[in-house]
Amino acid sequence: MKLLIDLDPIVYRVGFATQHKMPDGEIEAEPVRYALYTVKRFMTSLLNDTGPDEYVGFLTGKDNFRYTIDSEYKANRKGVSKPVHYQAIRDYLEKNYNTEIVDGKEADDALAEHQTNETAIATIDKDLLMVAGWHYNYVKKEWQTVTPEGGTKFFYKQMLMGDKVDNIPGIKGIGPKKAEKLLDETKREDWDKLVEEKYEEFFGDGWFTRMVQNTQLLWMIQKDTLMPMNIEGYANEAEK
Repeated sequence: MKLLIDLDPIVYRVGFATQHKMPDGEIEAEPVRYALYTVKRFMTSLLNDTGPDEYVGFLTGKDNFRYTIDSEYKANRKGVSKPVHYQAIRDYLEKNYNTEIVDGKEADDALAEHQTNETAIATIDKDLLMVAGWHYNYVKKEWQTVTPEGGTKFFYKQMLMGDKVDNIPGIKGIGPKKAEKLLDETKREDWDKLVEEKYEEFFGDGWFTRMVQNTQLLWMIQKDTLMPMNIEGYANEAEK
């Protein structure tokens, strides 16, 4: 088994765990060697716990395509400072572990694209639960298998909910439980219609543009799996 590791959360978790805010508001970080030792311990534990035949880690680089789709993508994170040792941790991971820098998209996009029947995704990012296959949560230390049907359903749930973490708007009043309930009460072949009706009702005249943007922001490209919503069909209906 080949392990696909999302390194972005590790950078932030270790970075923030090795610094603290002083009473005067200043950030004081532990010596960088402590942070790097923490990374080493974490990676050693992760690889020992999962026992892969091989692995590759991914770090987000520059030029994320999602910002060209929606300038407000992750706008809620503007002004939030990175950990003091952010770059040092990234450099350490790149130098000491089999690491790829992903430009033009995000690290989790690369994990989704590389997932096969012979790989497993290691992350804490819930967005990747739309990708079928083996998953390992390296904080909870739990394995999970996502079926193709479960991955598709998770994507539709996100279309209804949006993603507050990434500043992707969804339908007001629809959270995880309500989204699950709506989909369970609707036939699979009518999920597209359900999303369309909710978007038209909530977003008004701009519903179609918002819906298309959200499919592009939320969907993670996967091998042999197409984005399940019939956007072309909606466009044809809108032109009538």
